[in-house]
Amino acid sequence: MRRAGWHGGEPVSVHGETALLRQLMELAGESPGGGEVGPGDDAAGWRAAADSLLLWSTDTLCEDVDFRRRYQSPYQVGWKAWMAAVSDLSAMGASPRGGLVAASLPPTTSTQALHAIQLGLVEAAAVDAAAVMGGDLSRTNGPLALTVTVMGEVIDGSPVLLTGGSAGEWVVVTGALGSAAAALRLLESGSAQVSPEGRDRLLEPPSRVQAGLALRRAGASAMTDLSDGLLLDLDRICQASAVGADLWLDDLPLGMGLPSTDEGVALALTGGEDFELLATFPDNLIAEVVRGWGVELPGLSVIGRLTERKETRLFRTRGGEPVEPPATDGFRHF
Repeated sequence: MRRAGWHGGEPVSVHGETALLRQLMELAGESPGGGEVGPGDDAAGWRAAADSLLLWSTDTLCEDVDFRRRYQSPYQVGWKAWMAAVSDLSAMGASPRGGLVAASLPPTTSTQALHAIQLGLVEAAAVDAAAVMGGDLSRTNGPLALTVTVMGEVIDGSPVLLTGGSAGEWVVVTGALGSAAAALRLLESGSAQVSPEGRDRLLEPPSRVQAGLALRRAGASAMTDLSDGLLLDLDRICQASAVGADLWLDDLPLGMGLPSTDEGVALALTGGEDFELLATFPDNLIAEVVRGWGVELPGLSVIGRLTERKETRLFRTRGGEPVEPPATDGFRHF
């Protein structure tokens, strides 16, 4: 089923909504502990401890806007839909517990494709011991759309907000940047010269839940996920925290195979689709954060500092001359 395509098997319209929902619930299986009301009822319920904070976030993938059938399988659509939604919980240092999925399907969608989407969702959730706990099916005469609403929990502190940054704090980023954007550019052009690493980062992005937990527990003052591009997502922290930022381009962690040219750097700055985490730390914590960063976590790079000047400036090197920013700062739906 992980290799299922968009065609094959009977169309969903043959089965009817009740049968389809039953099939999806069977694929979801039992909730791995804690789900008091799971799939099959009118709503999913989670009984939290008295000292826990529950968080909800939602994200939608629309066909021909967020994915294309010609290079993304149904399983990969389900996987990415979950990871994109959970990325927002990771950015607050929360642990995902469960989620609800609303799928708007063209009536010609094959049952096999729907099952593959559900398996992608379920297996992505299982990476962080979460579960698909229910959802909804709807018919559409337009393109397929998948909305994932996730619930997370913070039980040992407070979530990291966008508003906590201060001038003088250090800016860090997890993992590497630009590989997904480079792969997307090649796939959109019809090229077959896409590296396996880039394809995986774009179509089956990894979880950053553990990195988000580590950053929160280490004392991150502000944090967000990189879904639309480093510059655009950094600006959201700066706007919320009333600060600016200086970034050092030679410290950007470029993705594997990405050239350290202006084009490669621009992809890392604006490409989006990385789903890495961007965080800020006060001066008295940064050395310990870097020194104590776990080897089991994605890499951590210090790439700049927040400033009182309310703008983002780019420098080729730390202490060097400023350089012109790219023509765009990232992806915007509107």
